[in-house]
Amino acid sequence: MFLGIYAVLILIGLYVLFLRIEKAKHEKRVKSIPVRIWVNGSRGKSSVTRLIASGLRGGGKKVIAKTTGTRASVIFDSHHEQSVTRLGMPNIREQVRIYKKAAAEKPDAIVFECMALRPDLQFSEAIHIVQPNAVVITNVRADHLDVMGPSVKDIGKNFLNAVPKNAVLFLGDNSMWSDHSSMIHKTRTRVHVSDAGSMSDDIVKDFHYIEHKANVALALDVCRHFGVNEKDALKAMLNATPDPGVLRKHRLYFDKKEITLVNAMAANDPDSTYLIWQMIDKSYPEINILVNCREDRIDRSFQMADLIITRLKADHYILTGSGTGILARKLFKVIKHENILDLGERKPEEVVNTVSEFVSDKSFIFAMGNTVGYGEEMMRHFLTNERTK
Repeated sequence: MFLGIYAVLILIGLYVLFLRIEKAKHEKRVKSIPVRIWVNGSRGKSSVTRLIASGLRGGGKKVIAKTTGTRASVIFDSHHEQSVTRLGMPNIREQVRIYKKAAAEKPDAIVFECMALRPDLQFSEAIHIVQPNAVVITNVRADHLDVMGPSVKDIGKNFLNAVPKNAVLFLGDNSMWSDHSSMIHKTRTRVHVSDAGSMSDDIVKDFHYIEHKANVALALDVCRHFGVNEKDALKAMLNATPDPGVLRKHRLYFDKKEITLVNAMAANDPDSTYLIWQMIDKSYPEINILVNCREDRIDRSFQMADLIITRLKADHYILTGSGTGILARKLFKVIKHENILDLGERKPEEVVNTVSEFVSDKSFIFAMGNTVGYGEEMMRHFLTNERTK
C-alpha cells in the first residue's frame, strides 16, 4: 500500500517538476521576442492581426503572426503561412506551441489573435501565455452576450480585464474610452484611440478586397508606435495575403444572369452587419438580402429581424438555413409576403438553384446571418458559379 502511495507521490512530483521546466522554457521564449502584440475585440481580429504584421514587415521587421478566425494560421511572411493542425477542440495552450515555433525563427515581433472567448480564459491567455507588451482591442459589439455579457459594457470590461498592467493599449472604438476611462487609468496603461474618420477613403479603395477603414487606421497606429512610417506600412498591407474570411465582391453567372454577391455572414452581430451594409455599393437595379438562420441561435434571428425592419431596405428578402419560420413571421408583419422567399430546411444546392431563378439579371445579393456549417456549404455552392468574364 505504502509503495503505491509513494509511487503516486513520485509521479505527482515529477509532473510538477515537468510543468516548472516547461514554464521556464516558455518564459525564455517569450522574453526572446521584443515586441509581443495581442489582438482582441468583437470583430475584425483576424484582419487587424494580419494588417499589423504586414505593416511591421514594411518597416523591415521580421514578424510572425497567428490568426484564429476563419482558418487558424501561422503567418511567417506576407506570402508564406501554415494552417494550424488541431487533434481536438481549440485550446489556448495552442498558443504555447506557436510560441515555441515562432521563437525558433528569432523574430523581432509576434502578433497573436486572441483565441479565447470566456473572460477567464482570455485573462489566462494574455497574462500567462502571450504576455503582450501591446494589446489591441478592435471594437466592442453586442455578440456572445451569453458568455461575455450580459451587456455591451460588460464585454468591454472583460476585454480590459485581460490587459496586462503597463502594456500599451490601442483602441479602435472610442466608446471603450468613454465607457471605461476610469478602469483604464487604474491599470496605468498608455492608450491610443484610433480615428478612422481622419483617414482618406481613397486608402481603403486601393485594397483588392473590401477592408474596413477602422481596421486599417488601427493597424497603422500600431505600426507607427513601433517605428514604421505610414507609407511603408500601408504599401506592405496592400501587397499582403488577406484572411480567407475577408469581404469580397463575387461575380456569379447563372445561364444568362450576372449576379453580384457579398458574403457578410461572418459579421454575426447587427452593428457589424450594418457597418458592412453602409460600406458597399448598392447601385444595382435589384437588391436582395439573404439571411441564413440557425434554430439554435433564435436570439440572432430576432436581432437580424430588427436590423432589417429598421435599417436594411431591399427588394427581396431570402431566408435560408434552419428555424427560418420565426424570422419570417416577424418580417411578414411589415414586409409584403411576395417580397419574402422562405427556403428554410432546403439543401444548399437547392437553395442556390432556386435563388438564381428568383433574382433578376444584374441584381445584388447581400448575405448575412450565421456562417458556420450550413452557411459555409451554401456559399461554396454559390461560388462554383464565380468566374471572370
